[in-house]
Amino acid sequence: MAIEISGIRQANIWPSIVSDDAPRLREWLLALGFRQDLFIPGERSGAIHHCQMDWPEGGRVLLSSTDERDTPCRPGVNWFHVVTPDPDAVLERTLALGANVVQPLVDQSDYPSRDFTVEDPDGNFWTFATFAG
Repeated sequence: MAIEISGIRQANIWPSIVSDDAPRLREWLLALGFRQDLFIPGERSGAIHHCQMDWPEGGRVLLSSTDERDTPCRPGVNWFHVVTPDPDAVLERTLALGANVVQPLVDQSDYPSRDFTVEDPDGNFWTFATFAG
């Protein structure tokens, strides 16, 4: 088993995602701008046991294939808020993937943010926003 690690340490909350097609979701996240930090292949061919995906401006999500790890999590039931200084660029990459945009890019009027929300291949929602709280 080949384990790959970047050595970059992230000191944040790390939400976990399980996916029925983790390799596809991993490629989707990479295309949006995430970077792979750690990859551990699964026991089954094409499965992912554990993968750490970092966002360039900070933060990390953990990814594994459904039934690869003992977890109560199920695909398609998460919503993530990702802070980025350039949601327009992320939206361009999202549209190039043919992703389902569920909330178009908008300048919010009640708080200072420019953001949009997209659905990933498993049905999870991802909001990319300038608002960091």
